[in-house]
Amino acid sequence: MKKLRKVAAAFTAVTLTAGLAACQSNTATDGKPTDTSDKPGQTITYKMLRSNGVAEYPADGGRGRKEIVKALDKAGIKGVDFTVNMPGTGPDYTTKLNLLATSGDLPDYFNLDLPTMAKMADDGLLLPLDDYIKKMPHASKLFKDSDLEALRYKGKLYALPVGYRPEPFNGPNTNGFIVRKDWLDALGLKEPTTLDELHDVLKAFTTGDPDKNGKNDTYGLGGTKTSNFSGIFGAFGIAPTFWFERDGRLKQGMVLPETKDVLKLLNQWYKEGLIDPEFLLMESKQRDEKVINSKLGVFEGTAFDIDPKQPLINSLKKVTPNASFSLLLPPKGPKGLMGWPEAGPAYGDIKAVSAKVKNPDLLIKMIDWSTSDEPDGGFYLITYGMEGDHYTFDKQKNRVTQLVSSYSDLYKEGFSNPVRFTQVVDRRWMADDSLKAMEVTNKYVITNPFWKTVPAQLEYPDIIKLWTEYFAKIVLGEMPLDKFDEFVQKYYQQGGKKIEDQVNEEWKKTKK
Repeated sequence: MKKLRKVAAAFTAVTLTAGLAACQSNTATDGKPTDTSDKPGQTITYKMLRSNGVAEYPADGGRGRKEIVKALDKAGIKGVDFTVNMPGTGPDYTTKLNLLATSGDLPDYFNLDLPTMAKMADDGLLLPLDDYIKKMPHASKLFKDSDLEALRYKGKLYALPVGYRPEPFNGPNTNGFIVRKDWLDALGLKEPTTLDELHDVLKAFTTGDPDKNGKNDTYGLGGTKTSNFSGIFGAFGIAPTFWFERDGRLKQGMVLPETKDVLKLLNQWYKEGLIDPEFLLMESKQRDEKVINSKLGVFEGTAFDIDPKQPLINSLKKVTPNASFSLLLPPKGPKGLMGWPEAGPAYGDIKAVSAKVKNPDLLIKMIDWSTSDEPDGGFYLITYGMEGDHYTFDKQKNRVTQLVSSYSDLYKEGFSNPVRFTQVVDRRWMADDSLKAMEVTNKYVITNPFWKTVPAQLEYPDIIKLWTEYFAKIVLGEMPLDKFDEFVQKYYQQGGKKIEDQVNEEWKKTKK
């Protein structure tokens, strides 16, 4: 029996958007500064800020920026240039973005989250995009109506979502439980499909020496400080932060009786030693190190993880050549329910335009062009680089073959994610097993009927912190299960009632 360690009881809530730094200076394709005015014959350089952290991206945009500007000009979109600043990811992004807003120095085009969008819209800092989206013939065909609706605030559209190609593996949902398939095989186990079967697999991974090293050093289930073990909640038909209709009224999942059932189950698994006791201290990087060192048998991951081109499975195979991953179906709960929470609006990658942007029509043309896969469009160039150098496209098979060893090679030259002005989800480059896994992740989902932000959520931002504190302490056994009732009481006392009332008021408007 492993000796479980005591883990810190409280941990901070997750901030979904992240990272920021001062904007780069404007440069033209020859590396010289450019005019940013909107006078005829002069170049406008748009400053773009991405909540991303790609250290490889060159400060001057590299070959990618030059080729993109050249292609824009060839497509008739002239007098435009851009800079991309990617300071990284982390909880500082929104705070620093707000500082830029306060100083009157917002970039032209930038990432933000829904609460920040609402606040900036109220402050008059964002350009309403309802009229401009009508001028985006390529991108508008790829946007989901539900995403656009979620990005409306007080009746106006204030941000752009991502687009999705039509193939079934190009949906927004990617999450699931990843299992060490070679461990299942070593122990003669089948992939679990129910909570009971998952429990038995986790126990075997914890006590059955699945890596055959003769040591009692493995855990069935691993996580991070941001883990809610969403697939377990899905087995009870809920997600903590989603809204669910009960007796004609929306209530947040974290206050429903089913949440108490999940906490009871997770606490039991924790007491049995099936869950890594350090999970609440883990960043994703640390959790990945445990996966690579064969300490965890099941973890919350994505369908990307099983693709042989991805770094996690590559790193694992360097240590354990015969290792393999598989994505599990969401486990069924006692009532046959199953699923993972659907992805948030716009794939978590929404972008807004500053109200002070110069010549917004030109920026909109540039963004729309970047989503077009027509011969003079920018989609393939921006996403995959130079055809023949970085990728090939088999039109008959509708498959993209990447000629680079990793995305890092594209980033170094200024292509792909850093310059996807509006991301278009396209996974035609992935291995067949990964594409099948993507279809699974998009088939079994728990939906959220209300994504918008209401003013009370800005007024009471600590509700999520209250939830994470009680979640942690109850799962770890530092609070008895009955303390969940205390949490529900505090939830409503500390802003939850006002939030719930406003959510229902807005929700009822959509049902008319």
